[in-house]
Amino acid sequence: MKPIRIMYVLVISFLFVNSGNSQQCQIAQTCVTDLSVADCPPGQILAPNLTVFGCCPGCQTPTGGGGITDGCQAPSSCLSNGKYAPVQCKGDLFTGRCFCSDENGNRIFGQMWRNEATEMTCACSRRRSELEASGRKVVSLHCTTTGDYEPLQCDLGMCWCAEPKTGQPTTTPVLEADMKMLPCYSGSVTGEQYLRRCESLVQSLAAIHQEQSEHGTNFLGNPTTFCDYDGSYGPYQIQNGIAYCTGRDGEILGSWQIVSSEMSGMNCNCARDTMMHFPDRGMTVTEVCQANGNYQPNQNAGDVFYCVDTDGYMVTELLDKWPEDRCASFA
Repeated sequence: MKPIRIMYVLVISFLFVNSGNSQQCQIAQTCVTDLSVADCPPGQILAPNLTVFGCCPGCQTPTGGGGITDGCQAPSSCLSNGKYAPVQCKGDLFTGRCFCSDENGNRIFGQMWRNEATEMTCACSRRRSELEASGRKVVSLHCTTTGDYEPLQCDLGMCWCAEPKTGQPTTTPVLEADMKMLPCYSGSVTGEQYLRRCESLVQSLAAIHQEQSEHGTNFLGNPTTFCDYDGSYGPYQIQNGIAYCTGRDGEILGSWQIVSSEMSGMNCNCARDTMMHFPDRGMTVTEVCQANGNYQPNQNAGDVFYCVDTDGYMVTELLDKWPEDRCASFA
């Protein structure tokens, strides 16, 4: 019996700074292995840079086409400059999902079940995130639920048809008043105006707030509305000092709520998965939610205990007792 050969990738963490926050994304750099040609089955040869993102050698048939020859590549979750790729995937092919991410690895709008996400780019969500991070207060680009570009785009008073995967204009931009002239315009989809209900409400509330401020008044009962990148209602809304988890239509989900002064870190991921995403796929969320709609970091299935991240995916091995403070870092 041949000895088991060890193959692993030496990884290096690139640090970068954005708005004062350091993040890191691990990139494969070189392979450390004792795999040799003697370990290959009969009829196969040892090819360099064949496996593990082009970092490690592997066995293949002589007509296999050869391995990658341009060096060690970054894993799909990282870019070559050490920043996070727009698409980040978690879990297995059945319950796993891919989420859109900013360059710091933070989840932003856009997701898809992992076994259906081969064409997902998150290009629109990444672009909106970058524009907002640069200081733009109003960005009206519309993204699909998977983070790609919708065919019709309007921003800063101009409209154009866009290529879904890149956002590149496929027509000459026109004034928003003339958007109906564009070939990608659909009255049944867009309607008479580009902005959707949630976005129109946000603009109206902003106008009311400005008028009240100009008259020296401030009505504390005014609601605070958040919209997602597709123009639908965001995961939570604030009314009378209470933050509620809400669906895409703005309706309150279940009883998940918390006073707005304590809503820091609220994302309603568990509430939305429980009421929307998993039922749409005919599945049920088995993890427990917190009162604010987030996933509870420490979970258990009978006598087995484990930690989950903010998206509900297990991040520790199964344990036979509560992991105490171990789960706090994943909240």
